[in-house]
Amino acid sequence: MTNIITKLLGNAQIFGLNIGFWVSMIVVAVIVILMNAVFWGMKPKRK
Repeated sequence: MTNIITKLLGNAQIFGLNIGFWVSMIVVAVIVILMNAVFWGMKPKRK
């Protein structure tokens, strides 16, 4: 993966941090946003 990015962009770092770091940060952010959307979309259970 890093080799492909290095060939395409010529560098495997953005703002001094590895591309893998940024990819993992984006994945975590998407998971958190989806979890919040599901949580806030649930209706409370009536007893």
